[in-house]
Amino acid sequence: MIFSKCQSIDATCNEYVHPWSESCVGATLPLIIPCLKESFRIYSIAYSVALLLKGRVPTEKDLKNTFLGIIQSCIFLTSHGVGYSSACCLIRKVMGYYNFYTISFLPSFLSSIISILIERPSRRALLSLYVTNVASETVFRMAVARKLVKPIPFGEVFIFAVAVGNLLYFYKAHGLPKDPVYSFLRFLVGPYEEKGYIKPDHNDLFNDKKESKLRKYHFCKYIYRLSDWYQRKLLKLKSLTLHSSCPHYYSCLYYVLSGGVEKFIKGYILQLIIKVIINFKRIVKRPSLLIEIPLKRESVNLAIFVGIFTSVFRTVSCALRRFLDHDSNYSALPAGFLAGLSFYFYRDNTIALYFMWKTFQICYNLASEKGYVPELPWAPVFLHAFSTAILFHVAIVEPTNLRPSYWNFLQDMSGEWIAKMDRKCIDVFGLESSKSLDIVLARTKKR
Repeated sequence: MIFSKCQSIDATCNEYVHPWSESCVGATLPLIIPCLKESFRIYSIAYSVALLLKGRVPTEKDLKNTFLGIIQSCIFLTSHGVGYSSACCLIRKVMGYYNFYTISFLPSFLSSIISILIERPSRRALLSLYVTNVASETVFRMAVARKLVKPIPFGEVFIFAVAVGNLLYFYKAHGLPKDPVYSFLRFLVGPYEEKGYIKPDHNDLFNDKKESKLRKYHFCKYIYRLSDWYQRKLLKLKSLTLHSSCPHYYSCLYYVLSGGVEKFIKGYILQLIIKVIINFKRIVKRPSLLIEIPLKRESVNLAIFVGIFTSVFRTVSCALRRFLDHDSNYSALPAGFLAGLSFYFYRDNTIALYFMWKTFQICYNLASEKGYVPELPWAPVFLHAFSTAILFHVAIVEPTNLRPSYWNFLQDMSGEWIAKMDRKCIDVFGLESSKSLDIVLARTKKR
C-alpha cells in the first residue's frame, strides 16, 4: 500500500491508459468519432432550446449563428476528450512515471485550459459554472462517503430558494442585463419587477377592442354568450384593487392568477418540446410516444414549478407592498425565497447548484465593480479547468462518487474508453479504484 500520494508508480501509459493498444496515437484517434457524435447531440439540443427561449421566429442570422455555435462548441468538447488522452500519455513520457496527481488530475487540467480557449468567450463563464456545480456536488459526495458530513433531506430546494431570493434582489435592485440568468428571471417574474421599469400612464386601462372583435366572429349565440361571460368576468377581475406602488397595470389578483396560468402553460409546452427532442430517435421507432409523453407525470413537473413560483412571488410582493405602503427592493428576498420552495416539484441538483454559484459570481462582480475586490478576468478559464480536473480525477480513482449522469456522459463521449483504463495499477493508492469501477459498471450495466 502506498501511503504518500506523491510516490510514483511504474505503470506505463500502455498499461494504464490504453491497455488494448500499444500505440498512443492509435488509441487516441478513435476517440474523435464518439466525441463528435455526442457533442453534436448535446449542443444541437442546447442551442435549439436557446432559440426557443427567445420567443420569436428565428431569422436567417439566428440560424447561421446557431449553426456556427454548434460547430465551435463541438470542436471544444472533442478537443477536450482527445486532449485528455494525449496528455495522459505525454506526461508519462516526459516524467517517466505516474503519481496520484498525474494519473488524471493534471492531464485533465492541461487539456481543459487549451480546450476552453477554443470556445467563445461569451460561453466560458456558463461552462465554468456548469462544471463547477457538478464538481462541488462530487466533492460533497466524497465527503459523505468519508462520513465527514451528512446529507440534508431536500437540501437542493433550500439551496435554490436562498439563491433565487438573492438573485431576484439583484434583479430588482441592480438589474442583470448582461447575464444569462436574466432571461430566466424575466420569464419567471415578468418585466414589472425589474430595476428601471417605469409603469406607463394608461388612461385606457381596460380595452374593449377584444370584445368587439369577438362579436364579429361569433359562430352561434352559445359561443358568443360564453365569450361574453368570459370577458365580463375578466374585466371584473382586472378592475379589483391594486396598491399605488404596484408596477403592474391591473389588479393584484389578476396579476397573480394570469402570471401563474401563463407560466404553467409555457412551462408545459417547453417541457414537451425538450422531451420530444431528447426522445426523437425513440419516437421515430414508436410514434405512440407522442401520445404517451404529454400524459406522463414528469411532463408536468416543470409547469407546476414555474406556475407556482410566479404566483407565490407575485402574491408575496403585492402583499408586502400593501403592508409596507411602498415598494422595496428587499421585498424580493422573502418573496423569492418562498417562491423558490416550489422547486420541490422540479428538484434537480444541477439547477440548484448553478443558481448558488451564479449568486456567488454576481456578488463578486458587484463587489469588483465597486472596487472592494480585484477583478479576475481569467477566473472562468481557471475554474473550468480546475473543476473539470476534479471530475476526471474522481472518474478514475473513485467513480462511485461521481454523478451517474456525468459518468454516462464520459462513457458516451469516450466510446466507453474511460471504463477500459486499467485501474488495478492505481489500486496501490488505497482507494480501491478497480472495485469502485466494477460497482459503477454493474449499476449502469455498461461493461
